[in-house]
Amino acid sequence: MARILAINGSYRNNGITDQTVGAMVQAVETAGAEVDLILLREYPIGFCLNCRVCTQKPGDTA
Repeated sequence: MARILAINGSYRNNGITDQTVGAMVQAVETAGAEVDLILLREYPIGFCLNCRVCTQKPGDTA
């Protein structure tokens, strides 16, 4: 049996992306796969502020 992870990144409830992902999930479940669906809108993910903290490396700066 296949196991599938579906990640929906849309911020809009019941939009076209939700409908498309829902149809895909239903189709593969009907075919016998087990599906885990993650809705990213349920997680507090902030937008990049371009602060560049993620690119800073520890050590001396010149």
